[in-house]
Amino acid sequence: MGTLADTFALRRNSLNFLRLAFALMVIVSHAWPIGGYGDDPRIAGEKLGTWAVAGFFAISGYLIAHSRRHATMSTFLVRRVLRIYPGYLVCLVVVAFAFAPVSAAIGPGSLHWSSAFSYVTHDLLLKVHQEGIRDTLTGVPYGPAWNGSLWTLIYEFLCYLAIGLLLSLAARWHHALVVAAFLATAALYTLEHHLGRDGTLALFAFLGAIFFAGSVLAVFAERVPLDWRIGVLAIGIAAASAELNAIPWLGALPIAYVCMWLGAVLPFHRIGRVNDLSYGFYIYAFPVQQMIMVALGRHRLPVGVAAVLAVAGTLPFAAASWFIVEKRALALKGRLGGSAGLKRTARHRVGTSVASVETQ
Repeated sequence: MGTLADTFALRRNSLNFLRLAFALMVIVSHAWPIGGYGDDPRIAGEKLGTWAVAGFFAISGYLIAHSRRHATMSTFLVRRVLRIYPGYLVCLVVVAFAFAPVSAAIGPGSLHWSSAFSYVTHDLLLKVHQEGIRDTLTGVPYGPAWNGSLWTLIYEFLCYLAIGLLLSLAARWHHALVVAAFLATAALYTLEHHLGRDGTLALFAFLGAIFFAGSVLAVFAERVPLDWRIGVLAIGIAAASAELNAIPWLGALPIAYVCMWLGAVLPFHRIGRVNDLSYGFYIYAFPVQQMIMVALGRHRLPVGVAAVLAVAGTLPFAAASWFIVEKRALALKGRLGGSAGLKRTARHRVGTSVASVETQ
């Protein structure tokens, strides 16, 4: 029975496949509320989309902790910004000045250009302040929000900053600091939930606990055994934690373990290894689904058909986002981030594909 570090030293894993699968799970989950079919489907008491987002954050916690340990803070920050922000910014512009005008032309409502501009400027810094564009999406079940997936990105970036700062401190304390961050966010969520608060702090604590759980596995990778029996047990604990509304403190580590175990054993290491479309799927699916609802008007398709159409409709946008925006932005990291040799060492030690570490 090998350890997590031993397994990922093989440089063959399916983490990019898992991230793509999670992005598709979000599309399926959102098909219900966007199409007016009711609430998102649930597994073990938790929304399908929540499980997917938890998987994203767990994998990010693992990969980003490794990335930070093998780069300076400035290099780390430049690369994190290049990974997440250009695609996000272009998505805002595309929604405001392409999706919204088309929706106003083919559906009910009208377009106010000042609102389209403010949609971009108000949401410019990853925090979504303006969800809709005035008088658009007036006839759809989930109006007026144009992109209900973007809200997680500010929390992901805050997690990047937090792990970056923690791993900037004395190296001999890294293990303890990461564990402390996990325990602190889990405790914070428990407190916020007990007080009946479900705002920004509670959301950060929920997602942060899962992110730091992945980081805990990263810093203890040489001691964590990777075994299918532990994986099955972890699935059971994660399901129980959802039923008990205790994912952050009971289910976060099992979720992270399941993601890394599946990443090691699933035979899909070639998917997304060179071209990672998962982020593009995640940021464009919601507006594509809204456009489908506008185009359908009063007609409604079976929810499964709507989900399949959404995947097919999002694919060209995800591909364009990767090839035109994300990949080109990432090409700048060598000039702006420096320390390429350190990153090669990181890739060798972590054993992930280039896409897994460099494009996360």
